[in-house]
Amino acid sequence: MDTARFEFNVSVPLDAGGATIAGKLAVQAARYAGCPESGAAGFGVAVEEAVRAQVNGSAGGAVAIVVRRSDGPVEVLIGSRLVALDV
Repeated sequence: MDTARFEFNVSVPLDAGGATIAGKLAVQAARYAGCPESGAAGFGVAVEEAVRAQVNGSAGGAVAIVVRRSDGPVEVLIGSRLVALDV
């Protein structure tokens, strides 16, 4: 694992707290990859919103999230939705 290539899988609660956690993970991944703070913060917001969209109408539970980078953008896969950030 290095700043150009990484991947980790997490499962977060399918609720507002889980959305916040996912957003913070996205910010950390973007920072790790060398993204400036403003871009990292915006990426975190986009990921948090994507998780919140999954929360609407759900019956609770958890959602699997993959945070990855492979010599390209930082990507966060939330269920079947992909949020990407060019670094």
